[in-house]
Amino acid sequence: LPGPSPTEAAPAQPNTRTDAARRAAELAADAASVRASWESHGQPRRMVILRPDNIDLVADGQLMRRQPFPGHAVISTLDRYLPSSWLTVAGNTAALSAAVVLTPGAVLDSGGDVRTLKLVGGATPGDAASLYTGGGRLILRGVSVTSAEPGSQQPLPPTAAGRPAIVVSAGGRLEATDTTISDLGTQPMGTAQGRAGVLFNPDSSGSLIRTTLARNSTGVELSGSVGVQLQDVTASDSMTDGVVLRGDRGTTMSGIRATGNGGSGVLVTGVSSSRPVTGVSTTGNGDYGVAVVGQQGARITGVTTASDKGGGMHLSRSTNSVITDFTATDQPIGLFIHVDSNGTVVDRMRSTGGLRGMVIEKTTHGLDVRESTFTGAEVAGIAVGGHQVQLDAVQVDDSRTGVRVERGASDVAITGVLVNHGHDGIVTAEGTSGVVVTDMTVNHVASDGVRTFTPDTRIVGGRIVGGSTGIDAAAATSISGTSIGSVRQGIYSRSTGSVRADRVSVDAIDTGVYAAAGSSVQLSNSRVHALEAIRGVVGQQGINDLSLPPLNLLGAIGVPVILLAILLEMVHAVRQRRVTAARLRPRPGPKHRLPPPQRAGRQLAGSSLSGPGSHQGPDQ
Repeated sequence: LPGPSPTEAAPAQPNTRTDAARRAAELAADAASVRASWESHGQPRRMVILRPDNIDLVADGQLMRRQPFPGHAVISTLDRYLPSSWLTVAGNTAALSAAVVLTPGAVLDSGGDVRTLKLVGGATPGDAASLYTGGGRLILRGVSVTSAEPGSQQPLPPTAAGRPAIVVSAGGRLEATDTTISDLGTQPMGTAQGRAGVLFNPDSSGSLIRTTLARNSTGVELSGSVGVQLQDVTASDSMTDGVVLRGDRGTTMSGIRATGNGGSGVLVTGVSSSRPVTGVSTTGNGDYGVAVVGQQGARITGVTTASDKGGGMHLSRSTNSVITDFTATDQPIGLFIHVDSNGTVVDRMRSTGGLRGMVIEKTTHGLDVRESTFTGAEVAGIAVGGHQVQLDAVQVDDSRTGVRVERGASDVAITGVLVNHGHDGIVTAEGTSGVVVTDMTVNHVASDGVRTFTPDTRIVGGRIVGGSTGIDAAAATSISGTSIGSVRQGIYSRSTGSVRADRVSVDAIDTGVYAAAGSSVQLSNSRVHALEAIRGVVGQQGINDLSLPPLNLLGAIGVPVILLAILLEMVHAVRQRRVTAARLRPRPGPKHRLPPPQRAGRQLAGSSLSGPGSHQGPDQ
């Protein structure tokens, strides 16, 4: 066929140039997109971008190669797309030396062949072969993911700036099941911010199920994530915190275990969220087991802590928090509430051992502690330094002091508190105000049932049994309807202010009501039974029953006295026998003895019968 005429062929020239220009523009756009992705992911030396239809290999920000890709790959088959220096698979171990970035629609699966995935890193951030979900999906099943040095293949040290991490981005998902993720993440250095071993960024999602996070910078951080499931997760030996919840939403938690982390086991911070913090147990962390900072309406339930170096839990700068079924064992402070925390409710807390069960710092306002138990605290079951504090149905056992109201506290209502054993029951310090103790029970403490330095303390109802002193009033105090029994001293007043006791019942061994010099005591309508019912100047009103202690107390006094008398009598009898035996024992005399008659005469002359008024003659 004849060819086209010159006039007909001429238009093809501009079309070819247009296609080339369009192709060049597309390549430039692709290069710019690749460059932007490279820069946003820390400028790694090597980077792989997985897309639903192709795969890019990027070196130092330059696109080296693009080839078709099905959009879904397992790690054991990914090596067919990458140079051997970027990915090696030997048996069930894979070593990845390039950062991997997924785009929306792309999926990377650990598969069933690879059991160990080593992410190679180095001395600089660009050496890190991190995994980025982007908007894609990363699946890890039954695999151990760790960092590795290029030569030795041993895990990178925590100080290495090029330790890899797993980063879940907006729209992306990480699904880890039966997986161990260890030795990942970086710590803050200079102006560079650190990165958690596993990081869920805002609007990311996924799940960690039966997953262990070990020796990471931070075990896992949920920062603005949505709907992440944490189930049977263990975070251990992190350089800082084990689990960080930072403004996450819709997180579900169960079986979370944080142990041996350098910071807190679980840190709750950032923008407040409605998700509850639950199902957490902590042991041996460097700071607190659980730290809650700057939250509004936090709900914390079912948390168990033991032997953390800072304490069980601390709550700071938080409002309207509710803590339920919290347990602390052998903690320096079981629960520490401080730094302007307001409107907190603590319900069914249990603290055993340690120094202080609960500490309420002076900037705390509006705290209600209900139905909680504190056992074996070396210093105090509860130390109150805040304001508008209500202790309701709290029990303290075997602690040095049951409840201490510290200097600066005000408006403290102690209702239905039970203190068993220990040194002191309830102690209030100078510089406090507005303390009301209602229906308390103090059993068999060693020293004082109640000792108060708070002006105008009110003690209403209640019962004190055993101890040295029932109530030691060192400031003006009102006592009404209170029963005090089996104590050595019932009420001791050393206050210059007025101490009023109305309708009290005192059964004391020694003194019933003792008013020290300079104190003012008014007793009305009361019953006081003691060896000395009143000592000092005590004013009386109404009808007061003042008499000896009841028979059971007299018996308690008399039995030791009788036993002591019997013991002294036995000692006296033994000594008498020894003296008598010594007198009857023959003693050696001088070598020349007087004849018996003379000796007898001398003995008679020296007897008590010879003396003034006796009539002894030779015939006698």
